[in-house]
Amino acid sequence: MNDRHKLPDSQTIGRHIRKLRKLQHRTLQDVADNCGFTKSLLSKIEGGKVVPPVATLIKIASALHTNISGLIAEGNSRDCVFVPAAKEERSPVPTESGYSILPLAVEMPHKKMQPVLITVRPEELNDKIHSHEGEELIFVLEGILEFQVDDQRYVLNPGDSIFFNSIIEHRITGVHSEYVKFLDIFN
Repeated sequence: MNDRHKLPDSQTIGRHIRKLRKLQHRTLQDVADNCGFTKSLLSKIEGGKVVPPVATLIKIASALHTNISGLIAEGNSRDCVFVPAAKEERSPVPTESGYSILPLAVEMPHKKMQPVLITVRPEELNDKIHSHEGEELIFVLEGILEFQVDDQRYVLNPGDSIFFNSIIEHRITGVHSEYVKFLDIFN
């Protein structure tokens, strides 16, 4: 396996978050308050006990003045990142929300766009509503995704996309296939 493309596990992500927080001389409570969740949740994330959903990582990254890649990058900063499709080199990370994420281009920590490959199965759905600063593009690769932005629901088939201001509440409301795989790009 080529470790250059291996994604960090929850403990590594937690260590990076803790390191960034301590470098900024910030307390757990300060960062948790800034993110709008409990000190206990942040402590569990830093301890590697919880892999948070993307929206939570965005809030933590924003509070620490970085982006998701800045939270999980191993320090191999690059100007161009090639991510091979070989499955043995990358594996998705299950999140607290139940779905699996595969952050792409983690070696480029200061990029303006955050590309993530997300896979969701019907049994992994929950009612969690997401809202975070920025814009977001979802492009469905496989399966059928039902997605809600504000009060409007959309059914996306392979090749369909949706672009929205991600401060507006949004969530996955249904998976109408064995699973759905989509590219989520946000800033």
